[in-house]
Amino acid sequence: MRKSLPVLGLCVLLLSFGDLKAQEGFINSIVIYSTDVQQATTAVTDTVFAVQDIVVRGNKRTRKSTILRELPFRVSDSYRFSDITEKLELTKRQLMNTNLFRNVTVTLRATEENRMVVEIDVEEKWYFYPQPFVRIANGTFSQWNERGRPLEHLNYGLKLTQYNFSGRGDKAHIHLADGYTKKITLQYQGFYFDKDLKWAGNVMLTHGKNRELNYITQNNKLLAVKNPDGYLYEFYQGSFDVIYRPAIKTRQQFSIGYNYNRVGDTVIRLNENYSPANNTYSYPYISYGVSFIDYDFNFYPTRGRYADFSIMKAGIGSTINLWQLSAKAINYWPVGKKAYFSLRVAGMLKLPFKQPYIMQQFMGYGEAFLQGYENYIVDGVAGGYSKQTIGYNLINTNIPLPTIKLFKSLSNIPLKLYVKAYTNEGYVHNPNPSYTNSLNNKMLYSTGVGLDIVMFTDLIFKFEWSFNQLGQNALYLHQ
Repeated sequence: MRKSLPVLGLCVLLLSFGDLKAQEGFINSIVIYSTDVQQATTAVTDTVFAVQDIVVRGNKRTRKSTILRELPFRVSDSYRFSDITEKLELTKRQLMNTNLFRNVTVTLRATEENRMVVEIDVEEKWYFYPQPFVRIANGTFSQWNERGRPLEHLNYGLKLTQYNFSGRGDKAHIHLADGYTKKITLQYQGFYFDKDLKWAGNVMLTHGKNRELNYITQNNKLLAVKNPDGYLYEFYQGSFDVIYRPAIKTRQQFSIGYNYNRVGDTVIRLNENYSPANNTYSYPYISYGVSFIDYDFNFYPTRGRYADFSIMKAGIGSTINLWQLSAKAINYWPVGKKAYFSLRVAGMLKLPFKQPYIMQQFMGYGEAFLQGYENYIVDGVAGGYSKQTIGYNLINTNIPLPTIKLFKSLSNIPLKLYVKAYTNEGYVHNPNPSYTNSLNNKMLYSTGVGLDIVMFTDLIFKFEWSFNQLGQNALYLHQ
């Protein structure tokens, strides 16, 4: 045993000597570029460099493989200096757009013989969010405000979300809601099937019920019926998605799901076209979608482009029979250093045209709305809209915060203010519109000005003063 100790000591000494030589090589290297300053830190000719190593620091929970998945280069790749600096900036944007980090710095060090080391320093976010919430359950803030701000139209509850659950950018989610809608949702997003992180899956289960239900649209407004002694609507939903992401910017998604719905007799009596069956209807669905995203900042882009296309078949051997095709394209162009111009175009087609009321939702739901028409619903089976915006970055600063030991990473609040002006156009076709719904089957226009507040990386408030062709104008709040 004693004779083996000198041999073991010699091996450790040799390994240590090798590590010291490697560290010495990094220590003697020169920083030639950093995304913090966005310019070369020393004079560099447009020489071809080879990536010798990629060093990642600060990732306590996030796996290194998750970070490397977002990079547009690999070890042993060779680039000219002008090309590699563009890829370093792209690396920072890609990592920030994962929403896993508060800040990312990418540094390029030159070692001997035209070799370089890329250093990536990340500052991780908090990944566990127990969020109590109170939010509008039915429609937009403007629609809720127009109804007199009834408290019974609010949902409240608790969202428990563990972001970056396994260090691969995945998410585990439990959503408990009460109030207007009693609902529980269990969801897990981003479990990977392969080591290259190209194939992933999502699963979702939800159950809910309502005492009140919107049963028809009149005067392009939703009308509701309420049963204080019982529930008018109950639903179960389940889905499974397979996502294929072969490259950084392109994503394909295959989904299957099943919906079960039960409505009260009162709803069917008030609107016999509400659903395809009487009280209970259920249907499976299958869908495919492909998207391309190349933004400078996903949550509030000012440069870049986006496009998606999806096709869905709802109802296979059931009373529901719907084919739905959707497409959207968005482009942001820089106008000088602080301004941008954007164009958004979207459209949807539902076949066959004869659909029950619940399958005719179009304008006024989710992201499909015209600014200035937030208080209106335009149902239909075919149509689209376009939005044009010009914006200017008025303020871009960081508000310092007092140092708190427990929240060391929260040293400041990034703040950006944008002023903007916009115009909207849209059209929705309904083959059997009610005579009271005057916004169907006609071109709609609006315009306005606004102020957008962007805090941290994903907290956005939009204040918009909009004017529509009905002669109405109002201040709207979007988040």
